[in-house]
Amino acid sequence: MITNQAKAALFAVLLFAFGAAVGALGHRYYAATVVSAKAPTAEEWRSKYINEMRAKLKLNQHQVDELQVILDETKARFRAARESHHPEMVRIKDDQLTKVKALLSPEQVSQYEAIVAERERQAKEQDDHDRQDEARQREIHLKALAGK
Repeated sequence: MITNQAKAALFAVLLFAFGAAVGALGHRYYAATVVSAKAPTAEEWRSKYINEMRAKLKLNQHQVDELQVILDETKARFRAARESHHPEMVRIKDDQLTKVKALLSPEQVSQYEAIVAERERQAKEQDDHDRQDEARQREIHLKALAGK
């Protein structure tokens, strides 16, 4: 016959096992519902946009070609506007960096500079990637125009 102390120990072990199982299932459910979506590239977005416009508006090929030209011009205008504001944006960013460094200890400043350097590296990689996408898109567009 099992004593009350043994029953209590068995109950505690079973309770622990069920808690661990519920925790594992809960973590699995949480991990499965988290979405790690990747933002579309400029080329993917453009292709999707053109296909959507073609399908919904029933554009003919001439209209699609004109839409391509409009998108190219708009992109160029946005780039020019962004570049004209770039010096002011750099001054604002530098001002922020100076102010943040002023409130940090010397050890924190070196860590902060490493964080800033990593973010700038990531931004440069993204910018390079965007430029490559734009060059590929221009090449595709020019080949399509030449094929007419």
